[in-house]
Amino acid sequence: MTDKIMIALKSIGKNKNRNFLTMLGIIIGIASVICILAIGDGFTHTVTKGMGNHNTRNKVILQWEPTSDYNTDGGFTPNDASALSKIPGVDHVKLTSSVAEAGAKVQYKTKNVSIGLNKQPKHLSLVKGTYFTMTGASNGVYISEDLAHKLFKENAINRLISIDGTVFEVQGIYHISEMNYRPDAYVSKQIFKELFANQISKDQAKLYVKADANKKQVGKTAVQRMKKMGEQKNTGRYSVSNPDTVSKQFTRILNDITYFIAFIAGISLLIAGIGVMNVMYITVSERRKEIGIRRAFGATSGDIRNQFLIESVVLCVIGGLIGIIFGYIFVAIINAFLPFKAVITAYSIILSLSVSTAVGLIFGFIPSNKAAHSELVGLLKEE
Repeated sequence: MTDKIMIALKSIGKNKNRNFLTMLGIIIGIASVICILAIGDGFTHTVTKGMGNHNTRNKVILQWEPTSDYNTDGGFTPNDASALSKIPGVDHVKLTSSVAEAGAKVQYKTKNVSIGLNKQPKHLSLVKGTYFTMTGASNGVYISEDLAHKLFKENAINRLISIDGTVFEVQGIYHISEMNYRPDAYVSKQIFKELFANQISKDQAKLYVKADANKKQVGKTAVQRMKKMGEQKNTGRYSVSNPDTVSKQFTRILNDITYFIAFIAGISLLIAGIGVMNVMYITVSERRKEIGIRRAFGATSGDIRNQFLIESVVLCVIGGLIGIIFGYIFVAIINAFLPFKAVITAYSIILSLSVSTAVGLIFGFIPSNKAAHSELVGLLKEE
């Protein structure tokens, strides 16, 4: 096999210009597929990361949804949590909210803006100001660039603003990218808990189940119990929520779109394959004497077919490798302009090499088969 590959490389080297032009279609097609898959995988990773990684292995999440747009402040109560904790298989219950931020009104002089507000995160990159962890009843606030532009014409740092009647001092300004959602302002954890947390309804009940419990049965029992005993049963409905299922379905849709677009781009490989077939026909015609001599010295039809088929595959694989290199270069350039990072995965590399090999096998078979079935007498009579 090694000898046949070396012969194929020497044959390709004898007609460098012609073979390079033949490989050009493979190079462009593979580079396009690499770029599209990298952009799709990067976008999917960014979006699913923003949706969060939900660990639901040992818990059942019960959701309350209002039946009317006017009853949005309901949810689960401490009495509901007590009732749910008595379900067989439930270890304990924690009430949370699917919406972590509170709504508020910001005022600066004559300007009033409605915002979303949350407690200070552990890390926050600022475009202006100095970031530090606000403790206790701090009156500091971090605001977004968009909010700063709405409230102030000039520098917003150290300016005083009113949020729902409480005065805060602007400590820093942060940027919100298109791919990562953030609220309009952050205050200290204690201030958020004292002033704004009561605006957020507890519309989720997390039931932490025991190791030997049946999660499906626990969820079914919990819904039935809330329909009978829930304090907000008349203003809303109860159901079992599975955020991982939604995340997986969304990821699958994004992947399907990416693969479809990559498939469209890969159609160019069919055109490249026709070029490979054409150049292999030319190669077979130019080397008829060589074929005749090899047949005369005992080479079988299978040997002749394999030799030209290997040459076709090597030609396409070289084109595929060059296409992958160009794909890496293009992705590096594209990343300088994208709001997220395109990612080249091992899967896309393996797929590209597999497609290159398949093109060489499929489109090189007919010319190789023609060479294998050439009449020995006719080959040796040619000058």
